[in-house]
Amino acid sequence: MPTKLAANAATFVPKQPDGGPQKGLRGPGGDGPSGPEGMSAPGGRGGGPMGGPNAAPAGGRMPAGRGGRGGSGGGGVPPPAGPFPLGGRGPGGPGPGRGPRGAMSPGPGVGGPGPGGPGPMPGRGGRGGRGGGFMGPGGGMHHPGGPGPGMMMGGGFGGPMGPGMPLAYGAGGGSHLPNYRSRDPYLLGPGRAYTGLHFVEEGLRQQLQHRSYMTTAQWHDETADESAPPPPLRLGPYHTLYPLEEGAMRPQAAASELPSAALGLRTVLVKGVSSADGSAAALRRVDPKQVIPTAELLSRARETVESWAPLANHPNLVGLRAAFLASDALGPPGQAAGGDGASALVFAHDFHPGAVTLAAAHLVPQMTAAGLVSAPQPPPEEVVWSYAVQITSALRAAHGCGLLLRPACLHPSKVLLTGFGRLRVGSVGIVDALMGGEAPGPEELQMLMRQDLTAMGGLLLTLCCAGAGPAPSLDLVAAHFSPELVRLLGALLAAADGGPLGSWRGLVAALADRAFTELDGAGVALDHTVGELAKEAENGRLLRLLAKINFVTERPAEGSMQDGDSSWSETGDRYVLKLFRDLVFHAASPDTGAPLLDWGLVAEALNKLDAGVHEELLLLGRDGQSMMVVTYADVKRCLESSFAELRAAAQASMGRGGPMGRGGGMMRG
Repeated sequence: MPTKLAANAATFVPKQPDGGPQKGLRGPGGDGPSGPEGMSAPGGRGGGPMGGPNAAPAGGRMPAGRGGRGGSGGGGVPPPAGPFPLGGRGPGGPGPGRGPRGAMSPGPGVGGPGPGGPGPMPGRGGRGGRGGGFMGPGGGMHHPGGPGPGMMMGGGFGGPMGPGMPLAYGAGGGSHLPNYRSRDPYLLGPGRAYTGLHFVEEGLRQQLQHRSYMTTAQWHDETADESAPPPPLRLGPYHTLYPLEEGAMRPQAAASELPSAALGLRTVLVKGVSSADGSAAALRRVDPKQVIPTAELLSRARETVESWAPLANHPNLVGLRAAFLASDALGPPGQAAGGDGASALVFAHDFHPGAVTLAAAHLVPQMTAAGLVSAPQPPPEEVVWSYAVQITSALRAAHGCGLLLRPACLHPSKVLLTGFGRLRVGSVGIVDALMGGEAPGPEELQMLMRQDLTAMGGLLLTLCCAGAGPAPSLDLVAAHFSPELVRLLGALLAAADGGPLGSWRGLVAALADRAFTELDGAGVALDHTVGELAKEAENGRLLRLLAKINFVTERPAEGSMQDGDSSWSETGDRYVLKLFRDLVFHAASPDTGAPLLDWGLVAEALNKLDAGVHEELLLLGRDGQSMMVVTYADVKRCLESSFAELRAAAQASMGRGGPMGRGGGMMRG
């Protein structure tokens, strides 16, 4: 007999075109008054042709009259309603306000129309207000739904998120890309541009810098004697260990911590750097008192690694790279993590610095910028749909290869949220290696795949009910989210009980429309990333040009380095390069003599020099008594000929057995 949950899920059907009654004509109504625009996002546009939010629609002349648009998100007071108050669209939640162009918004604005009440007619309500964002360190607008400061990983594969750590670039899901405010090219005056147009975005730069820091970070016991050097910490072939969970590096950590809520075992998660290739990995050490390592267990674990190898680079999975036994301790000698220094099974997964778990991002109280603690809030519906599409992608890849994600991997503490709203399912393969036994048959495998679908539904249900109470339910979801999402969750939760959604194929068909939205966001993110990469490629080209100039200018002559003779660089082509360097880097104000630090002048001059344009420029000697009119093509010829002399001298020295230096004598023009 089917359960009540399965009966409710039987109504789940992939989204189809609406074949109901056609819409009536638009009812009459005028525009509401517009709100003023202030410095910190006061009122936006007023109510549209058909009134403001939250009011029930009045009876119109047409049987299905369509409501007008609600106002854009503004300050603390919603925009006034129009003369014909129709309800706002269902799940459109309050959106943060938006500041005027060029003004620094102090934080997420307040207001924006809330969800409209149901009306007596089947007509559509007006749109909810558009949400804004808050200004990030580089002036870019970041989604407010991303993880805030003060988060700990709580069992994921990223580094601890301490206070003051920059937000993950583009975190918050949905479009995979921060909503950058368009820049006005004349905001600084004609002929002036932002310095950031020539460099990578500040948010992305901070994220990459933090990733580099987390990769090389090494744990140091603050309670140890600082006079003695810290002992080396290793775990098998990995060194430079750093805890990814709170208390992971404490003595006897594995014995004192509670078992993992997802795996049911006591484990320790640390970051390590491989001695073989220098790559970082997330190392999960299983408590040897609970799982005794044997040769059979190690062989089964390595077979699991091989079976997951085709999916190691999947964009929505944390790749499983290795499994090994390690007898080394997670601490100084004599203070073993397991208490006795016994060998333990260790799984090495890919390390994603700065990632946070879904539990840390949505299910724990957050610390605001003002130092206040806010209750957990469910993610917006478009973010939930994005999560559903990405988890479906992971399920499709695993089930298509005959593998299982297992409910333990779909626990909120094991799914990671990385930059650009990317989800990655972690801890894959661990349960397969530890369970043992014979491979499941076709019927059992199908049942286990249905359990994966149910676990996915439970994960999304938990996120949608964040902060609503201890017991998530579909009734709570129905009060704040669309019926389409409620039907999807009901079908997923009923999959293990024989519901209509029995495989990843049906799930892909149900999410086809949302998948294209996700694909659009991924394409936009790719274009943006390629654009940022192009900036750095141009900067690398200018760096090589700067290196050539500094190799040549004010260099002692060959054979006279001990005497400090600089006559070689003061004559001929080298003198032209010296004057060009003074023009570009040593410019001063003609009125006050103050230094001019014009990045635009530097970039323009170096680009013209690299291209060798025939534009003339005036070079003045330092004594003010001599001047020279040359072109950028002339300066480029001087640079190439002078650098060619240096390269020939260096190669001749190498031929005579001279020192090659750190670069091994390799020089490129």
